[in-house]
Order: sequence, then C-alpha cells, then structure tokens
Amino acid sequence: MPTEMALNSPVYNAQNAGLVVGALLEGGPYGTYLEFRDIKSGKTYGWGPKDDYSAWLPAGDYEVSRLGHRRGAMGAYSKPLRFTVTQGQLNYLGEMVYGCSAVAQPAAVYGVLNCGALALGECTVPSPNVNVCVVDRQDQAIRHFLQQHPEQAPLPVRNAVMSAAASGSSVRFP
Repeated sequence: MPTEMALNSPVYNAQNAGLVVGALLEGGPYGTYLEFRDIKSGKTYGWGPKDDYSAWLPAGDYEVSRLGHRRGAMGAYSKPLRFTVTQGQLNYLGEMVYGCSAVAQPAAVYGVLNCGALALGECTVPSPNVNVCVVDRQDQAIRHFLQQHPEQAPLPVRNAVMSAAASGSSVRFP
C-alpha cells in the first residue's frame, strides 16, 4: 500500500481525509489489485489488499476503476461500484465478494480491459468476466477493525457501502 494511504500516513489523517474500511473476499492467496478513482479529479489510489483493508482517502466521490486478476486488469463492464468518503470519519465500504454467483444479484460486473495495440488506445471492456457482490456487515467489520486499531475509535462511523446505483444495492447482515 502506498505510504500516503496507510493508517500511519505522513500525508493523510482525520484532519484532511476519511478512513475507508472494507474487505475483498475470494481475491486469491496473494491479494487482488484494487484501484479507486476520485470521480472529480481523476486521481487514482491503488494497492493489493489480501482480505480486510483500511486506507486514508481524501473526501470525495470514488469508483472502483480497476481490479487486478490473473486474467489481467479488469474494469467495469457496465456501471462501476461507487462510494463517497467523508473527511474525519470511518467510512465503511462493505465486503466485496469477487466472483459471486449471478443468483446472489451482483452489485457490479467487471471484465478484462482491452487497451488496444501496445496498450496505446482507449481501454474498453468488451465482455463480462466476473460478478462482484457487496455485502454489508458493518457492525461485525467495524468491531473487528477497532479491536485491531483502537486508536481510531474516536472517529464517527459512516455507512458508505459501495453500489453501482445511487440508491445502493447492498445486502445487510448483522
């Protein structure tokens, strides 16, 4: 993870960013590359979380712009997963379940990026490859996170679960 995003970041903290907490399940034994893009500025923030993750991000609206996979970098086939980060808060993003069944009503579908000859062209996603579900286990996840990082307990918790629709399409479990 880039040092600017880490919990002990020399750049970001509760005074100038929000703390995002989430999980990526079924991403593989070595993690999966995950990239968030600030919708307004276009700046990207990426790293390879293995399971649970936490990172500082400047406040704003974001989308999951890329996912790494053994097949290659993947982008949204239709609508990308989106979320909003609020400064000075612990923003819970949910559990992304990579490769979930279509029966589980995936929140988004991603596919391998085709960037043209020598990767010089505009990237497209010609076909779907993987379903991504988002499950809301906020109470359990935040309790676990704060047991590991009690210094973050003063931050107010905000539900910012990722969805492809503005209204949200996550499933909540206690």
